[in-house]
Amino acid sequence: MIDKLISLLKAKSESLNLFSSGDRLKLKEKHITDALAVLQIWSPKKSEKAIDLGTGGGIPGLALAVSCPAVNFMLIDSCAKKVHALEEISAELKLKNVDFSCERIEEVAHDSAYRETFDSAFARAVAPLPTLLEYASGFLRVGGMFFAWKSADYSAELASSLRAQKELNLHFVRAFPYTLPEGEARVILVFEKIAKLKPAYPRGVGVPKGKPI
Repeated sequence: MIDKLISLLKAKSESLNLFSSGDRLKLKEKHITDALAVLQIWSPKKSEKAIDLGTGGGIPGLALAVSCPAVNFMLIDSCAKKVHALEEISAELKLKNVDFSCERIEEVAHDSAYRETFDSAFARAVAPLPTLLEYASGFLRVGGMFFAWKSADYSAELASSLRAQKELNLHFVRAFPYTLPEGEARVILVFEKIAKLKPAYPRGVGVPKGKPI
């Protein structure tokens, strides 16, 4: 089913620019392989709740949903045309384990139906780490895990997130390095939610990115 997902993403991307023309040619070797690398360190339980923050073109969310049918995924993005395209792809693939939200992360994270209810959260190519931690902590339950995809040169960004880690109760667990087929070095940074989040977080729309902790 991964090959069908790739075909559908390429078709949609030609009209909606979900991926650049160059990235369309590398969907399998680069983007899908990159997304599925998390399966080497993430072992979800049956009926686990996972959220893809700022899913964009559906990576990693759709790739993981196809690969983990027992996990319940929510893919969130504020771009309506992208979310609509992903909904159509999900329907074409007959996925029963994916829901979508076309809203701002900062607002949804204060909805009691979603706040601190997810077991896992994912973010790939979305924002700097302090911002991502503020997004993720609003959705994760205590004990939940956050996985952030970054380049191999992540040390400065991780260091810049120390204050956010403390304030948002997300404890850094480990870095998982790996290499893509074409030789690009990548890393997934893993964090654990260790306590409930203060009610004020995440802050208003645009603030986590504009004024990171």
